[in-house]
Amino acid sequence: MKKESMLVVEDEDIMREALVDYFSDEGHRVDTAIDGDKALEKINIQDYKVLIIDLRLPGRDGLSVLNEVRAKNPDAKVIIITAYPSVETEKEAIRRGAIEYLQKPFELTYLETLIRQSFEVEIVPTPPVEEPVVEEKIIAPCIWMQAGIIPKRRCTLGYQCQRVCNFHAAMMKKEKFSGDPRIEPFLEKLTSQSGRYQCRYTMSGEISARSCSQLYRCEDCELHQTIQDDIDQQVAMKAKSRKKMQAQVTLKHKPIRTDH
Repeated sequence: MKKESMLVVEDEDIMREALVDYFSDEGHRVDTAIDGDKALEKINIQDYKVLIIDLRLPGRDGLSVLNEVRAKNPDAKVIIITAYPSVETEKEAIRRGAIEYLQKPFELTYLETLIRQSFEVEIVPTPPVEEPVVEEKIIAPCIWMQAGIIPKRRCTLGYQCQRVCNFHAAMMKKEKFSGDPRIEPFLEKLTSQSGRYQCRYTMSGEISARSCSQLYRCEDCELHQTIQDDIDQQVAMKAKSRKKMQAQVTLKHKPIRTDH
């Protein structure tokens, strides 16, 4: 296996030291963090090729750290480890981009094999994404600022102007502004998107922009079902691969009997 830069995020001293000792002895450069916040400080300074992250951490949990890693360095190989496994957290970890989800305790040689194989073959497909409905450039400036009617104002309500924004309501009450041709295109756009909400995959940062037309009835959403089908398939493939590799590791380390 090629020597890589690694970050071990683990609050248990024994497990953290075991991982550091093993991979350092193999020639990798290994840094550590004992909680999620310290891990984020380190990934903001350096792009690690491999990250081994405990699911339960003080402060930010492992899935939160995983989100930050994937946003900053999508090519990083992230393995979630946990003493408290569940199907739900495994699927969530895979959905967010982890290459593996391992239950403690595990063979360190097996973990190394997983990491090596992840560099040899990319097995996580990119889920199909529909074309965005909301333009990505609309992020924070108020529509009245975009129209050039006011000098500076930020939007903190996700452009729900007509429903919850008191400033927008006050501006619309003023005849000279409500009929201003500069604001009309923005109002028309808001009207065309009325009743549409932000997709959960946009809110989680997995896709850039997409509105929800199902009122968060995700079970009826084709995009959600497509992504979940991919995740279920990945989890099944990983479980099968994990079982096969564990058998190989066990066989490799099984003592040979010599009958006299």
